[in-house]
Amino acid sequence: MVRSQVSHTEGSSSNFVWDEHKTIERMGGQKALIEKLVTLFLRDAPDQIQQALNGIEQHDYDHSHIAVHSLKGTSSNFCTKRLEAMCGALLETLKQRDWQQALEIHHDLCEEYLTLEGQFQDFLKH
Repeated sequence: MVRSQVSHTEGSSSNFVWDEHKTIERMGGQKALIEKLVTLFLRDAPDQIQQALNGIEQHDYDHSHIAVHSLKGTSSNFCTKRLEAMCGALLETLKQRDWQQALEIHHDLCEEYLTLEGQFQDFLKH
């Protein structure tokens, strides 16, 4: 089942939401660039999450897939393993047109995003 795969993803300790050091290393130590990208992510991700939900509620694969696929790519760039894994699980569920399971995963994705948002806000304060 997809939900159990999501909850047991690699690196899923309760405090691990994103790997700040790995992200900084991946982007050549350019903290100013990462701050700009984080700001853009915080601006755009809520709309993508809402677009995904709208697509799920309307049983519109394309609408939801585009939003989740974009969010997954950004999650990967920021080394957010759990959010990336949730997006991957949601994409698989969307392919199966399992709209109820998609809603459940989307709910978990929203909770993960809120945790990430808090960590990103803290990152921007320093």
